[in-house]
Amino acid sequence: MSEIRKLPDHLVNLIAAGEVVERPASVVKELLENSLDAEATAIEIELEAGGRKLITIRDNGSGMDKHDILLAIQRHATSKISSPSDLNDITTLGFRGEALPSIASVSRMTILSSKGKEGWKLIITGGRMDSLEPAGRTCGTTITVENLFFNQPARRKFLRAESTELAWIERMVTGASLAKIDCSFKLLHNSKKVFDLSVVDSPAQRLRNRYNLSSSEKCVEASGESDGVKANLYIFPDKRWANKRHQFTLVNGRLVSAPQVSMPLKEAFSGPAGYPLILCEISINPSLVDVNAHPAKREVRFRKPFQVESAVRSAILGIASHRTESIVGLSERNTSTGLSSTRSHVSYSSTPYKAPEKITSQVRQAAFDFESPNRQIQSVPEITGNSWEDSVEVIRIAGSYLLTETATGLLIVDQHAAHERILYEKIIDSVKGAMSVGQQRMLIPEEISVDVHEKQILSIYSSMIKQAGYDFKIENDTLELLGVPVGIKRGTEALMEVVKALAKGTEASESEAERIASASACAGAIKFGDHITVEEAKHLFNTLFTTKDPFHCPHGRPTMIEIPFNELTSRFGR
Repeated sequence: MSEIRKLPDHLVNLIAAGEVVERPASVVKELLENSLDAEATAIEIELEAGGRKLITIRDNGSGMDKHDILLAIQRHATSKISSPSDLNDITTLGFRGEALPSIASVSRMTILSSKGKEGWKLIITGGRMDSLEPAGRTCGTTITVENLFFNQPARRKFLRAESTELAWIERMVTGASLAKIDCSFKLLHNSKKVFDLSVVDSPAQRLRNRYNLSSSEKCVEASGESDGVKANLYIFPDKRWANKRHQFTLVNGRLVSAPQVSMPLKEAFSGPAGYPLILCEISINPSLVDVNAHPAKREVRFRKPFQVESAVRSAILGIASHRTESIVGLSERNTSTGLSSTRSHVSYSSTPYKAPEKITSQVRQAAFDFESPNRQIQSVPEITGNSWEDSVEVIRIAGSYLLTETATGLLIVDQHAAHERILYEKIIDSVKGAMSVGQQRMLIPEEISVDVHEKQILSIYSSMIKQAGYDFKIENDTLELLGVPVGIKRGTEALMEVVKALAKGTEASESEAERIASASACAGAIKFGDHITVEEAKHLFNTLFTTKDPFHCPHGRPTMIEIPFNELTSRFGR
């Protein structure tokens, strides 16, 4: 007797549902994509118990007639593609025709839809149709999914807490709202409003509305391009979380995960302070991206991934330089220094950034030259005829702050936080092998007493610590410090802080490289109140703006604050 048999349709649907429908958020994602493909301009999502008990999505899209509704619940029935060649140029969010039958097979689903004249209502339970009858409705579709996984208790048991499932749904709806800013989105949970997003004219405004951010909350925007691939970045550097759930990658309007995007963003903007609010929009020829690589369409593959990464890195460079141009741009009275006044206020605007040719690897290299062993000030490459150090006037106040004038106000920089950011970035790059930090030898080696545990830590992480720029040797219970990373002020204190940080082990949220860099920078940076010369202050100010995130120290505290002239005018009652 043959042991191979053809599976019945309802079992095939259950298997397919296991790939497409992982949790309530998967249902919301698939139904939202159908609504957006139907050109809806208003969508309402209603949930109960994190989506496990009820999911209802209403839209004002094109709707379906009786014939379309009956076809929509059949596997691989779709209006999106018709030939194999269509798979090479997909512009819609849905295309496989699997979502509705898969969802219907593991829930009680009701579809109410109309094209504007006659409406129809279909009820299907566990993949079996219960009824189909006429019903009243304006143009659009309402789909209700009740008791998800009622016929798969094992799957239902593995769903997370209500708050966790709701958080995943919030992310899915937020991603869809960022992709379609000309559509309104309303999310309700247990009859309470989670958010209500009206139509806006920019992704930045949609982010502000979604996270209840005021207009004073800074949003930095920049764009990059590489061989036809374009990346638009919107970053709120002061809004940070412990995870990346509030970072969104859209590829041609589709919310996905892509390492070619996430890795450069993590390197540039993440650290001990957490992960900032980020939207990265990738625009690419549909023929160069495979959206059919994952059953749930969560991941995509690029035919030329290096182009995507290059475009993202170009935009990242724009973020740093965009802000730099605003900070170093002086008022019109300083045009004689060679800095054009037309470059003085371009940050935090909607104008895409194009990196100036003069900001090259030489300028970025200046971040690694803050202080040489003999304390000689390094020269910085010119940008517009004169260097920033020559053109920017810096005043030290209270022995700890650097004050300068921008085109729009007064900028105050915390010298300790600024030096800490510079040291952190060059040390972590050195540990990871991206660039050598350089080493300054001790004129007189310093001796430190170490206990058994400290010696063990130094032995385990010896190669990483030396890669960071430290040089030492241990005999018995004495450590002899021979060299430290360039720029470190207090070598022995910095090294022992590194040992303490590494001793935390799995208790720390950072990687070993981040702990080494963070501890070194914190202990080895210029302290609050330390005296530095005016020339050193100018160089510190200049070098800060060549870093990846000049606005925060490694712990997330601000390195600077800006007081606009209009605020001064208001305070003086003018």
